[in-house]
Amino acid sequence: MLGFLFKLLSLPILAILLAFNLRRIVLTMAAFFLPRRRPPIGANAELPTVLILVPCRDEELVLEGLGRSLQQLIYPSDKLQIVLIDDGSTDNTLPIMRQLARENPNVHVLSLPQNVGKANALNAALAACSSGEIVYVVDADHRPEPNTLLALVRYFNTPNVAGVTGHTIVSNALASPSAYYSAVESAVHQMITMRGKDRLDLAPALLGANCAYRRATLVQYGGFAPGVFLEDSDLTIRLSRAGYHLRFAEDAIAYFQVPETRIGYLNQHARWARGFNDVAIDHARGLIHQSNLRPLLRLELFLFAVGYLDRIALLGAGALTLLSALAPRRFRFPRAILYLSLLTPFAQIIALLLEQRASAAMWLRLPLVPLFFALDVYAAVRAMFDSLLKRKRIWTRTPRSTHDL
Repeated sequence: MLGFLFKLLSLPILAILLAFNLRRIVLTMAAFFLPRRRPPIGANAELPTVLILVPCRDEELVLEGLGRSLQQLIYPSDKLQIVLIDDGSTDNTLPIMRQLARENPNVHVLSLPQNVGKANALNAALAACSSGEIVYVVDADHRPEPNTLLALVRYFNTPNVAGVTGHTIVSNALASPSAYYSAVESAVHQMITMRGKDRLDLAPALLGANCAYRRATLVQYGGFAPGVFLEDSDLTIRLSRAGYHLRFAEDAIAYFQVPETRIGYLNQHARWARGFNDVAIDHARGLIHQSNLRPLLRLELFLFAVGYLDRIALLGAGALTLLSALAPRRFRFPRAILYLSLLTPFAQIIALLLEQRASAAMWLRLPLVPLFFALDVYAAVRAMFDSLLKRKRIWTRTPRSTHDL
């Protein structure tokens, strides 16, 4: 009887692992072997007006650097407006914003009397500022390259494109073990998963920064969802379910910093995992029944919505592998599936480091990957219990480096 129960339990775990492994393989092949879908170039097309939104809370360490970066953007000044949003900061963020506004006539400050969260802050700025056919969101710790905005807006030459995510590169990858793992994780997510999805037209994810939206569509579908940890992932699915296309612009580059401590990494990933739990609750059932989407797109959006479920399944597969080793006569778990699930992501990392011609320092730190992957799994488990127990959502500031970019 016990063996039968273990076999029954293993079926959904195997299905989840196989689905995510197949997804990784397909997207890896697409990322490396399919041609890039370049944006259309309109020779006589007029550049759209752009509204840049910068939501900030307690960002005094990095805000001046962002101000310098935004001033270097190559874009007609009469088509550009920048709004710095102070979301109830308690440090010197607001005085720095006002100084940046005095130095640049295109910069404006929106000060909110109390903290309302990133989504509400962005929505308040949208309501206060009517200009901008394209809305570009950038975080205070991001540093877009001068041509990033020009590269992003070209993708909107296709009318049904509602959102475009740029390519963000970690600038402090070698600062600590956790920063290294975050950098590797970010590179694989963008240059394999998102690049593969873009080449297959499977809705590459909208990220929280270095990301642009068609304003009319964004407003039509309710703006940024308040009260969730991943308003960008929620928008990814909402806009895709409405029939719009999303793009990944690998030539629109911005640099950013990741947490350099294990606690910072853990808190950030637990927040992301809980955000994906919210997205799954809000959209997974609807995606199953939404028959007007292409089958492959619907499947990809569903797997994206339940994105952290593979970590939980890996943990279950590990436990079942151990049980089958202890009682082989009662139950045998196909441990090859577990090994494949662990080796496939590692193979993606190797392939990407080879393609990017990574430095020796990046290669030498590869043994850190399994250790921090275990921490990533723990973050998913913690977030699952937070969601099940409906624990209060608490905003925690992402730790910044003491040095600016």
